[in-house]
Amino acid sequence: MSVSLMQKVLGDDWQQLPEVIQRHYRICNGQQSRLVGKMEIGYPNYLFPLIWLIHLFGGLLLWRGQAAQAEVDKTANGEWLHWQRTMTYADGKTDCFSSRMSYAADHELIETIGFGFGLRLNVSVRDGELLYCSNGHFWQCGSLRMNIPDWLLLGSASISERAVSEDEFYLDFSIRHPWWGVSYYYRGHFRYR
Repeated sequence: MSVSLMQKVLGDDWQQLPEVIQRHYRICNGQQSRLVGKMEIGYPNYLFPLIWLIHLFGGLLLWRGQAAQAEVDKTANGEWLHWQRTMTYADGKTDCFSSRMSYAADHELIETIGFGFGLRLNVSVRDGELLYCSNGHFWQCGSLRMNIPDWLLLGSASISERAVSEDEFYLDFSIRHPWWGVSYYYRGHFRYR
């Protein structure tokens, strides 16, 4: 039987996750899943130019909003877990961003967006919550990899996912900069479609 990316990353800690979160990550070998939810996305006005630039390279959601309708499609493809996040806002505007995750080491993932940019993420489980914590950004072109400290961009990312019921979980993603405080966030409730 195949092991999903998150099972491989977490090892024995996988069993500490509630079923609703395990289901979120259990896909492998060409399988797909879809989540739907409502999200709040925000950041300070003065950071719009930097958010726009990151979005241009394929990362983050550009538009802020309350109760944006979210669809998150995931596809497992060999060593990769592909994510496609699409938001529809109250005014009908849509926004999306894609990324892919891969195994780096036990309890560590790499998430990449476009043009060779990526993020190293430490992954753990505490009290039934799945926790991600950034461990530096990078830019890679072929075999050349240049590390970029978190503080040089928006700051350090942290993500938590916790079960709310048997078929719903809450996601809280935030980036905190040592000088600016919270520089970006999105959060919301999700369930399976």
